Amino acid sequence: MVTASAAGRRRWPGLLCIAGIVAILCVLAAQFLPFARAVENRVADLRTALRAPVATPHPDIVILEITEETLADLPYRSPIDRGFLAGLLDKLSAAGARAVGLDILFDRPTEPAKDRRLTAAIAAFPAPLVIAFADGRQGLTPDQARYASDYVAPALRGFATLLADPEDSTVRAIFPGYESDGRWVPGLAAALAAHVGAPAPRRSIPLAWRNPTDGAAPRFPAFPAHAAALLPDAWFAGQVVLIGANLPEGDRHRTPLAAIYDDARGHMAGVHIHAHALAQLLDGEEPAAASVVQNYLIAIAMAAIGVVLAAIDLALIAKVTAGVTAVLAFVVVGFAAHGWGVPPIQIVAPCVALGTAFGVASAYLGRRYRQQQRFIRQAFAHYVPPSVVESLRTDPSRLRLGGERRMIAMLFTDLTDFTTMSETLDPATLMALVNDYLDGMCRVVLDHGGTIDKFVGDAVAAFFGAPEEQADYAARAVACAIELDRFATAFAARQRSQGIAWGRTRIGIHAGPAVVGNVGGANRFDYTAVGDTANTASRMESANKAFGTRICVSAAAAAQCPNLAFRPIGEITLKGKQTEIEALQPYTDADDGCAAPDAYRAAYLLLRAAAPEAETAFANLAADWPDDPLVAFHLARLRDGETGARLELDQK
Repeated sequence: MVTASAAGRRRWPGLLCIAGIVAILCVLAAQFLPFARAVENRVADLRTALRAPVATPHPDIVILEITEETLADLPYRSPIDRGFLAGLLDKLSAAGARAVGLDILFDRPTEPAKDRRLTAAIAAFPAPLVIAFADGRQGLTPDQARYASDYVAPALRGFATLLADPEDSTVRAIFPGYESDGRWVPGLAAALAAHVGAPAPRRSIPLAWRNPTDGAAPRFPAFPAHAAALLPDAWFAGQVVLIGANLPEGDRHRTPLAAIYDDARGHMAGVHIHAHALAQLLDGEEPAAASVVQNYLIAIAMAAIGVVLAAIDLALIAKVTAGVTAVLAFVVVGFAAHGWGVPPIQIVAPCVALGTAFGVASAYLGRRYRQQQRFIRQAFAHYVPPSVVESLRTDPSRLRLGGERRMIAMLFTDLTDFTTMSETLDPATLMALVNDYLDGMCRVVLDHGGTIDKFVGDAVAAFFGAPEEQADYAARAVACAIELDRFATAFAARQRSQGIAWGRTRIGIHAGPAVVGNVGGANRFDYTAVGDTANTASRMESANKAFGTRICVSAAAAAQCPNLAFRPIGEITLKGKQTEIEALQPYTDADDGCAAPDAYRAAYLLLRAAAPEAETAFANLAADWPDDPLVAFHLARLRDGETGARLELDQK
């Protein structure tokens, strides 16, 4: 990365322009681009859900919920039985309710007698009454709109509309109302607030949500409507009572609290949202919001941090760490400040401004440097593995002799019958095939993050876990071996279909410590791995010849692959070794001719215990899976009088 040097002072005006332009674009994007606005809103929802004040019961509001149990007691589900509703109004009238809001839409007739009874109860209700209203803007047909207009008197109307964000259907603000038939009709909550003496807004205002955590009592006392007749009158006296449905599958709306609550606390029934809005209006609460100028200034400050990080002389990891730390600190403060009463600010836009400014400033400062790096990478990639090139690019000090001890997984491959095949093919054809084969093998290794150590004729040596550390180095090596086996098997099949006797590819893997680094002389050296781990992996590859397998993995490597199935081969003593190594074969979908792992393992346990039944078990496996080389290997041993799972191999 180009650093701020003597000539850097002349670049600062350009860097400051980058910070300003990026900040403005990010803030505008968060306001006007649907995707950016949606992301900003979701983060704001999370902040609301985590930092909103804890809910406390509101002293003036009660909810009567029409639940599934309520509907079960009624003669039909929809429309709500109007005789039942009339009874609720009579109960609340006798109890002395302060006001009532009916969050139920009346858009068609029902039984005439019950319709008349409800009409009479509405007319006789002594306290303020607001009834949910809708028209064609809410999707009512002309007939439904006419009926609703005739049934609900203008003075009783309150639009039941909830102000949901059109992009994610989240309710974040109070619906104030709008014109209908030449007159202003407030929203349901606004109409109730006006009836009990609270100001009714003519514009949308943010909803001040309350967090239902910490085991606090419910925000509003809520009772099932069918139990209202049994409840004491004192529970409703002087209260504003909201009546509406609370059903699992109906009238549910997403709120910001859904960011952490995927239940009724986050996806609320409409009547509960109206109750939240009414409580806020009764309390005279209007949450403050940060101004556009404040958001711009914050975004500019974050963008300035980004360009400073791009310009100062630090390692890339230090710059990234500092940038991530700044973003995390900003997010923490932005979330925490919401609980302190500070107006909510944009969170995503300033963070994006920092990252974008860092990237743009880096490009502005580093174009020539990146061109030089690209040239070096392209030149060196012809000679050494790409992972080594990248390592040298980030740390040129590695261009010296020496090494370090690392935990790695070593992988060796070899092609059988190569000498015989080379004698039957002309050199040009042979080299073309070998190059195609090795090219495919190398692609598989590199795709799995491996470092190609060397080629020895048709053999490939590679390791995982260096030069860059890989926590899953052994799992990568085994997954690579399985993919190499698939590629080599398909490659061999194609060649044989053309009359070329292409051999099988054997693969061995071992995991353990090794010295990894540059080995050679002052003028020429290789980046390689040396030590017993490499030697053992090479022997594991050779062991396939005795077992008839294609992949042989040591227990040290297999133990780090919990998501793969393995079949135990045996406890082998390699030539020149004193200690035994357990060898295993990975079971893949390509091994459809092999015994199932469970069936094989049962027979193997008998073998390892030197049980007399082992030979019969393997004979049964051989009858079911005659093409399984490992089953054939152990059955032959048993028939030759050998027992147990300990094997001593002579070949290197």
